[in-house]
Amino acid sequence: MADFLDDLRRLGVSERQRNLERDGWILMQTASPQDASVWIAEKRELLNDPEFRALYLDHDAAYDWPPDDPRLPALADRTRSWYVRHESRSETRPVSNEAVARLAEQSQPGASSPAWDRLARLMAG
Repeated sequence: MADFLDDLRRLGVSERQRNLERDGWILMQTASPQDASVWIAEKRELLNDPEFRALYLDHDAAYDWPPDDPRLPALADRTRSWYVRHESRSETRPVSNEAVARLAEQSQPGASSPAWDRLARLMAG
């Protein structure tokens, strides 16, 4: 985990996003180590993909954008397009403990922003 967070720092990921990643991975590792090991391995692989890395950094930056920022629709389109072309091993793998999945979703203050909320709506179509 420490190596992964160091990689994020070297990539220029914000401290806020690194903290969100850290807290989420600690929770998942504690509650469901089998799932966490698959997800962290996939995340590290994805960050080696230049297009995914650019999307990750753009999403990180978008956290602070206003929700009506004109860049959000294009970012949503790029993200949706990337996911259409790439199958996720972890997203299709069922979470071993649904309560843990809900807790992870609800337990991270700052895990969203008005811009990220709009981005999610745009990506949903």
